Amino acid sequence: MKDANEMVDQMQIKLKSLKNKQSKMQLNLMALKDSIKRARQQANNIRVSLGSAGSCKRSYKPIISPSSTNSISLNFKTNSTNKDMALFLLKSATLDEFMALDITSGKVRFLFNNGGGQTNTVTIEHDLVIKNEAESTKEAEKWYSVVANRIGSTGSLMVKKLSGTTDGKVISKSGLAQYSKLDVNQNSHLYMAGVPSNIQMLFGVASGGFIGCLGDVQLDNKPIGLHNFLTSDGYCNGCDNVPSATVLGSEFQFGGSGYAELPQVPKFDVKDYNVDLEFRTFWEDALLFASLDANTGQYVSVELNNGRVVMKVYYGSGHQLELGTKKQYNTNQWVVVKARLQKGPEAILTVNGQTNNNNASPDTPELDLKNGNLYFGGIPNRVVLPGVNITRKPFLGCMRFLAINGNGQKLLRNIHLDIQGGCVQNKTRVIGMLGDGYTQYPADPSQLEDVSFSFKTRENDALLVYARGKNNQYYMLSMESGKLVARFKRGPGKRRRRRYRRAADTMVTSTKTFNDGYVHGVAVIKTRRKLEVFVDDQSIGFGRFSKTGGGSKIETEIIYIGGVPPSVSIPEVTVPKLRGCLQDFVFNKHILNLENPMSYERADIGRCSVPNLVPAFTTTVAPPLTTQSMRTVRKSTMTVSQSTSTVSQSTSQPVEVTTTTGMVMDETTMSTTKQTPEMTSPSTTLKSTTTMATTTMVAMTTTTMVAMTTTIPTTVTTTQAPPSCFRGDQPFEKEPGAAANFGDYKSSTAEIPLASEDEVKFNWDLSVDFRTYFDTALILYISNKDQSAFVALQLADGQVHLRFRDAGSPGPYTLTSKSKQLPNDGDWHMIAVQKQDDKISLTVDSDKQSTSISKEIDLKGPIYLGGLSSSYVLKDSGVVKGELVSQIFKGCLRNFTLNKRLIPVTQSQVISGVSDCYKKVDKGVYFSGDETYALYTTNVVIGSSYKIEFDFRTVQQQGVILTISNRNGDLGMALELFGGKMRFAVANWDGIYEVQSDDDEFALCDNKWHSVKAEYVKDTIILTVDGKSMTASSLDGSQELLTNDAIYVGGYPEWSAPQSATVDVYYPAFFKGCIRNMKLKGIDVDWYKFSSIRELKLSSCPVY
Repeated sequence: MKDANEMVDQMQIKLKSLKNKQSKMQLNLMALKDSIKRARQQANNIRVSLGSAGSCKRSYKPIISPSSTNSISLNFKTNSTNKDMALFLLKSATLDEFMALDITSGKVRFLFNNGGGQTNTVTIEHDLVIKNEAESTKEAEKWYSVVANRIGSTGSLMVKKLSGTTDGKVISKSGLAQYSKLDVNQNSHLYMAGVPSNIQMLFGVASGGFIGCLGDVQLDNKPIGLHNFLTSDGYCNGCDNVPSATVLGSEFQFGGSGYAELPQVPKFDVKDYNVDLEFRTFWEDALLFASLDANTGQYVSVELNNGRVVMKVYYGSGHQLELGTKKQYNTNQWVVVKARLQKGPEAILTVNGQTNNNNASPDTPELDLKNGNLYFGGIPNRVVLPGVNITRKPFLGCMRFLAINGNGQKLLRNIHLDIQGGCVQNKTRVIGMLGDGYTQYPADPSQLEDVSFSFKTRENDALLVYARGKNNQYYMLSMESGKLVARFKRGPGKRRRRRYRRAADTMVTSTKTFNDGYVHGVAVIKTRRKLEVFVDDQSIGFGRFSKTGGGSKIETEIIYIGGVPPSVSIPEVTVPKLRGCLQDFVFNKHILNLENPMSYERADIGRCSVPNLVPAFTTTVAPPLTTQSMRTVRKSTMTVSQSTSTVSQSTSQPVEVTTTTGMVMDETTMSTTKQTPEMTSPSTTLKSTTTMATTTMVAMTTTTMVAMTTTIPTTVTTTQAPPSCFRGDQPFEKEPGAAANFGDYKSSTAEIPLASEDEVKFNWDLSVDFRTYFDTALILYISNKDQSAFVALQLADGQVHLRFRDAGSPGPYTLTSKSKQLPNDGDWHMIAVQKQDDKISLTVDSDKQSTSISKEIDLKGPIYLGGLSSSYVLKDSGVVKGELVSQIFKGCLRNFTLNKRLIPVTQSQVISGVSDCYKKVDKGVYFSGDETYALYTTNVVIGSSYKIEFDFRTVQQQGVILTISNRNGDLGMALELFGGKMRFAVANWDGIYEVQSDDDEFALCDNKWHSVKAEYVKDTIILTVDGKSMTASSLDGSQELLTNDAIYVGGYPEWSAPQSATVDVYYPAFFKGCIRNMKLKGIDVDWYKFSSIRELKLSSCPVY
């Protein structure tokens, strides 16, 4: 017993140490996230304008998500008004949906397409004629301001002179109302000033390059740093910044996820410390102000707590003061706050003229905050506050007139995040409902024509929207059993005399469920008596008012969102209040101003922070078949076996158990036998006997007999199952310095110009570090115009080769490294090339090789890093053709120097297919899970046998690994993660049979490598995961699987045939993680030969 107690004490000490390490790691991660956010904000806020002479084409990463509303704003000037020019193009990576701004025939146009084909492209041309900048003498008069807005299917365009004092004319136009959501995300393509030639232009958008200067670009009210581009093609340069009026320095807009950090005011005096500010917000809980010393724990703060303004002071040693208002002030009206610390010690809080005060006891320690900092609107995660009773919830809204001891505080000149100057109204697009609240708005316009909005929830039953009017007429959209239900009750009509009914006149119910935690767009279109309902731009059904019994109109007065107050009853059904998020409300093509509710309660207006909305499987029970997948389950026999050797008979054996803390328990005898009673039902008989040595289960249904036998060795070494998936929401750490990743695209290169024409003609040196898992690649190449001479660095045959030839000399010559380290081992290696007079040397790590060369070599540049550009043609007359390896470099390059001059690769003259280089990587292909997939090949017939092998690593419980179907969508094979288990299924003529791994629900999402082999042999499937095999066999049916479509890996596009063997036939859970060593039918998969790749990292797999 004494030994056991000591072991427990040791375990507790180790556990405490692990928790401390975990806490420190979490703090470091939070600090890293905070730094990344601030760096991104600072980059985007740098005011750099983009100049173009017609050839500049730059791409950017859009920070955007699918939505029913979008806005674009930019300023430009031009000296060419007689050609058609592209200004801005945002294009979906998978669909023909886009938004664009261009100049055609001297006028600005706004074009967009939300879906529905080419005929649904909306084109709005403004009537203001753009003039050449040469016609104006003042700089401000040369510039034009453009604002384009899209609200559902309606767009508007405003163009005016930047120097104009009045608002510009707004021109509007609408498309098909049922297509309200633009399906774009962070993987979409965003181009400025021009579009690369390999991108097919869409539906009449101007393709010519812009000539002039472009600046102050914003997408959905977020600035785009024009210097922070992904790729650049053609000649681009900087130009004059856009003239702009000074933003009122006393007002600040807080975005709800940031803060401002300032130093303490000089000569801090606790006996006379005054804080003044004004705020306006809807939020009930948030930090307004704090002055604190994280080392001593002393602080003074002003917060919102349940809508009340609260002042807190902590002096230390348990002495504290707290005082607050009784009234709630989260009404989005300006509130004046004055907080005072005076001799006593005394705290005084005055809000809108109402004063509260409180005194501390005489023995209270003195408050000393002279070494502390000031925080407005939030506190950064890197600031540790153990035991400090201050809210860390950031502020969303506006503040103004911020002053400490009468000194105004300039937030934007100090450390800040998610704060902008000024206070812009009507920016709120989202409401977070907490399950016990509601919002109420006036119905204006009142007559229903069309309605659109987006929502996300995981609730089975919830009210989304309820709009009502006189005579019991209403329309309502709700979730019921996970399905979307729309009810419509019309008005009485001119001749109606009978008593009004409360029941709906027509109702539409979806067949699919939408309570999956993802964002879904809803639209209702009323055409005379017909009402059609769409979800995600797909019709789920329609209803129709009869010609008798009432009119055809629905006129409402009030709109309730997310719930109703207790005094309001809902007809026909009782639906709970929503726990989820709603956004982008458009009524009859008018956007609903969410900032002006008539009343609300427990609604987070402006924020969607409802927890547990991210989809996650917490059960391993297979879902029932839906109406869209009405198939019979095939008769099957399943056998589960474990490849580990076993002991045949034992009643009591020592069991060694290894826990994740590393503690070993041995010499413990464990033997358990549990007999469960027999359970019967009309369709099921279940009998189970469990022992430590063997487990046998037999289950019988009316049509299927399943037998499972699991043999477990009596001596077991186990690891405690993880309590959750590995946390994979933090960003991957990037390689510091001048590093870039090549090879994730079929064309990947950087062109580096020479400083002078003769820079590499006589004596020169260059060096570069590389990291790769591939054994063949072109690292560097330089030649001249006629390709009569060249120098190339290549990987081949497991070594680095320097290959060169001068014009007129024999050759080419090759200098090969003899380094003992393999260059494709995934570690960093250094290459250096030095030419001095008639000698040239190649150094790889510590190995140096030398040979002779001409004193003069005719090289002109540019230098190509990573591969040749797609436009570079090797001439038949030159000496280069046939001398270079054809493969591009796949990996990272850093610290490229030429003649001791460090040249950042990302700042190359022309760069294409180059991305971020991550500090930690592993061999494999990375899928981000954001609708990423790969199309292997088309017209594949599985036939009578097929084998799939691979290793994978993931942080999620669900995701399609591989799937194939036929073009009708009724036959197929799929391998996917579902509920934390690996699932292998085949759909044949007589239904589906499948097998799942027996892993714990979090065992496979632990961010560790797992091996999988899946085999289909006639009527049997075999799944092996980490050495454990499971089989399922059909007792009758076909011996072949006659598919005839494409193989998809990682997911599949919306336009593909239904994947009949997957859990969700139409909407996949995309795989997030890494795959390596994949073989199909015993043949190694070459990812670079796939027919189509969507946003994969092919060169390596980043590691957390």
